[in-house]
Amino acid sequence: MTSTAVATFELDTWEPQEQDEAAGTAFARVVIAKTFTGALEGTSRVEMLTASNETSRAYVAFERFSGAVDGKKGTFVLRHTAGDEGLSLLLLPGSGTDELRGISGSAGIVVDDGGQHTFTLTYELPDA
Repeated sequence: MTSTAVATFELDTWEPQEQDEAAGTAFARVVIAKTFTGALEGTSRVEMLTASNETSRAYVAFERFSGAVDGKKGTFVLRHTAGDEGLSLLLLPGSGTDELRGISGSAGIVVDDGGQHTFTLTYELPDA
């Protein structure tokens, strides 16, 4: 059965690690920490790589969430890809632990006019 969990999150840290620019396109690496509140309660660490130039921006990232989803505790990894074509967030198969073992699905992020981030996780868990 498919379930949906909605939470807000705060960006606790945004730490650029390094940057390289050549031929008009900059590469950067950023480490991010987040805190989630709502149907997801916990924290995450994100490792992100970005590329940007005058006409385009894109990033790829892996995010390890640790906490609870709808009261079930464990960890999982999200794979981010984003660019001019949009944002894709997919749970990495086999990354769920503890009560989140076997979790699969996808997620979305919406930022409102006030800068509040809302995270929606659409997921399935094997029957316990």
